[in-house]
Amino acid sequence: MRDIMRGLLTRGLFFLLVGWIPLSGYCAPVPTAQLNQPCLACHADSDIQGISTDKVQVNLVVSADKYHDSVHGEVPCIACHQSQPGSEGFSVTPHVLKPGDDQNCESCHGVVMRDTVHAVQQSAHSEKIAKGLFSCTSCHNAHTMTAGELNHPGKQRVADDNLMCTNCHSRAGVFMHLSGGKSSTSQDMAHSALPYASEHLNSLRCIDCHADAADSTLHRILPASKAISCVQCHGDGMLLTARRKTFAPDENAMAGSLLGKGLFDDVSLREKLTAVAPPVPAVRQIDGVLFTDTYMIGNNGSGQADRFIAWALSGFVVLLLCHGLGRLIMSRRKTDMPLEKSYLYTLPVRCWHWLNALCFAALIISGCALHWVSARFSLWVDVHNIAGISLCVIWLGFILVSMCGNGHHYQVRWQGITGRLIRQTRYYLYGIFRGEPHPEHASPAAKFNILQQLGYIGVMFLLLPLLIVTGLLMMYPGYTPETLFALPGKQVVAWLHYALAVVMVAFIIVHLYLSSTGDTPGALIKGMLDGFHRARKQK
Repeated sequence: MRDIMRGLLTRGLFFLLVGWIPLSGYCAPVPTAQLNQPCLACHADSDIQGISTDKVQVNLVVSADKYHDSVHGEVPCIACHQSQPGSEGFSVTPHVLKPGDDQNCESCHGVVMRDTVHAVQQSAHSEKIAKGLFSCTSCHNAHTMTAGELNHPGKQRVADDNLMCTNCHSRAGVFMHLSGGKSSTSQDMAHSALPYASEHLNSLRCIDCHADAADSTLHRILPASKAISCVQCHGDGMLLTARRKTFAPDENAMAGSLLGKGLFDDVSLREKLTAVAPPVPAVRQIDGVLFTDTYMIGNNGSGQADRFIAWALSGFVVLLLCHGLGRLIMSRRKTDMPLEKSYLYTLPVRCWHWLNALCFAALIISGCALHWVSARFSLWVDVHNIAGISLCVIWLGFILVSMCGNGHHYQVRWQGITGRLIRQTRYYLYGIFRGEPHPEHASPAAKFNILQQLGYIGVMFLLLPLLIVTGLLMMYPGYTPETLFALPGKQVVAWLHYALAVVMVAFIIVHLYLSSTGDTPGALIKGMLDGFHRARKQK
């Protein structure tokens, strides 16, 4: 009996095992590629585009490779596309799809991306969505879209993202159909009112300006009249900084991120990372450290540097005021001597001087408005650019006047220069308080003393040309080298321009103060108005 039971049990286990083998085949998941193969057999063929359709923006061709690499690459076609119940299914063409089949993204994304769906429902496109004229697939190609960098996209990502918008807004027929009869020319697609329009359009996505500032998903699209203002982006710590301060992490950026946490042997791990890991790319961020690989006016400034410069210039002004007060109190200069006038400043020189002053006033005011982002940002951009170009022309005029006879005033007489420097410095630090005569008198042969001469040479032939060149490179950033001195080119140019501007402001402060050091407080200023230099006749 025992043998019989053993035999039955053995045979039962055998037949159970044999029966389970075919059943296991039915339980194994079918690979997505295998499920999608019948669909791609037709849709991966470009000839399918010849099939007529009455749907706007339809694209029947699906690249098998691009679909495999897309975010939906592991999703079978039938997960989104179902045939109409009662129809012959996908065996006949054109397919009769289930109603609403092209708008069923919410069946999945309504759960996992609820905020995005909610933002879309509140966007400027919501009215078109309700009428069935607009859907997720109007912007996103579900067959090819890849995981994008939300915060700091590269140039290709910017171009691809903007193509989603221009596919409708720049195509006359499509825009007219979706907008209810409006002409595509009613839009300012060139953004003519935008400063540096080409730079903005190449560097920013449409959604960076046209999405609600409070929407982190960038799907609540606003009407054009409510687009983001300049100040919202260019202000320190403002919108674009918050949106683009970091970038989506990848394997390279995460390499070594667990070092220094006491989890591993850091020494050996560093050696392994050095040996096998590719170089970690620099974090691309708009706001942050001194040198980064991007620059945005009004946003990349350093508050610490600004405060230091403000205190330094303020201290400098206080010193000059103290110097002037000392002159006023201690001056012993005799006022009974007659003033002599000599014609030193020709009309071209005076015109150049006052035009130069006007340009610098406009540049300083507009530069501050840009650096600290005031209202009407775009207006100040135009003012700064116009004043900068004008300064270029005026400087060329200065060079022309110098070549035509005024240049001898900038030719340094090197003989006895050390003694002259000592005497002139002593005069400004001591002699001027005692009413002593000037060591060097202005004359048609040489209207500058040695300190003035060296100062003007440094400013007019070195600092000002550098200021103009860096300004032009900021105005036309496409000509700025990618790197300068192994540092990001745009940042180097921007900070050099800022430093030169500060030096020029300091020079102007000194220049204004020295204009009061004539034999009378207004003598030198009058001379630049009528051309006559006034000085008391020495006995």
